[in-house]
This record gives sequence, C-alpha cells and structure tokens, in this order.
Amino acid sequence: MPNGFYKEGFGVELPHPPISLSVFLVVEEALRVAWDLMRTQPRDGFDLLNANEDVVTQELYEVLLDVVFGSDMVEGFDREVLTTITRESKVRNYDGAHLDKMPDLLIGLVDRLNVFKPSQDWLFIECKPVDGERTVGVHYCDKGIIRFVRGEYAWTMTSVMMVAYARAGYTISTKLDEALNARTATIPTSRLPKPCRHSKAGRFADVVCVSQHGRTFRYVETGENAPSITVRHLWLRRN
Repeated sequence: MPNGFYKEGFGVELPHPPISLSVFLVVEEALRVAWDLMRTQPRDGFDLLNANEDVVTQELYEVLLDVVFGSDMVEGFDREVLTTITRESKVRNYDGAHLDKMPDLLIGLVDRLNVFKPSQDWLFIECKPVDGERTVGVHYCDKGIIRFVRGEYAWTMTSVMMVAYARAGYTISTKLDEALNARTATIPTSRLPKPCRHSKAGRFADVVCVSQHGRTFRYVETGENAPSITVRHLWLRRN
C-alpha cells in the first residue's frame, strides 16, 4: 500500500465530488415531514417547546430514521438514494488533531464508493436552536457554521446543511444576515443567504436559503487551500 495509507489506484482528490441538488431537496423534505410529525403527533412525553437541544435533535433523528426513512412519505428518502443516518458519529478534523468531532447528523450516500476518503463522505448536518437565549450569532454561527469553515466537519465536502429550531420572530432574513456581517473575520462570507429557487416552505418551515463561505485551512494531503463551502439553511419553526 502506498505511503499515507492511500488505496492503490486512487489519487488524492480533494474536495470530493459535490452532492447533487436533488439529494439535498429530498433530505430537506424529509426533515420537514419529520418536524411536522414532531409538532402534530408528538410521542408521549416529548415537549418540543421546552425540550433542550440534545433532546430535540435526538427526537428528530429517531423520527427521520424510524418513521420517515424507507416509508412512502418522501419519495427518494430510502436506500436507493441513501445508505443510513447516524447521530453524533465521531469523525476527525482536517489535520487529524481532533479525532472526536461529532456532527449532529450524518447521512450516507449511495454510489460514492470511489471518493478519496469514504470515512469523510457524508451529507453533514449541524442543528442549533435559535431564540433569545441561544442567539443566531453566538450559537448558530460561532458554534455551528464556523465548524465547517475551520475544517472541523465536512472538510472533504463542498456543501453542507445547517438546521435551526427557531422560535417565533427569528428568521434568516432578519437575523442571519446581520450575524454574518458582524463576523467577516471569523466566518468569511462570499454570498449572504438567499432563497433557493428549488425549495419550498412547509407548514412549520421556512424556505431553504443558501450561503457561501471561504474556509480557513489547507488540505494536509495536497497543501492546497480548501475551496469555499456552500451552506443550505433550513429553519424549522418551533412555535
């Protein structure tokens, strides 16, 4: 086996090929459907309004995998397109200095066996509550988006998702633009969030918006700067 434990016959190709828009649209619709169920048909003992971040994310994960995945609720949200969904699985950061980074949700993709690092080839989703206590700037940006910018998560990928559990009065257009504009030094933004023309709002979800951000690390394997990352923002209404 070659130096660096690279598979014979495989070059160092970073970043990995983009995830198709169609996959993102399927996953986003599945998240909306799962959220609808959590709001309208909650399991006994689950209180969406008062549950903490971990409880809400665990509930979302379980509804996605146990109820929506493989059903007929969302066309394409099945094993013909996706392999599995995991919660807080450990991945290493871009330079291996940290081995226990745990994104909220990882969704595996079918037909991507020839990528350079299969262990890092996922649809990465980070979830954050957004409200008066957990602000868009300090919580959603400084503890969420920045992890993609720094190469803690999704360093092989070119597009990812952020999901917000948003209280009434918190929207992307009024809150996220302001927070990003105040963080140009830590979260370089080449494109502020704009609505995706292929997205649609749900009963309890806003239209997905898309932003683009420069990344602040180089690939150890090639010495090249990591390209910008595209972030798709799905804000789910908590009340």
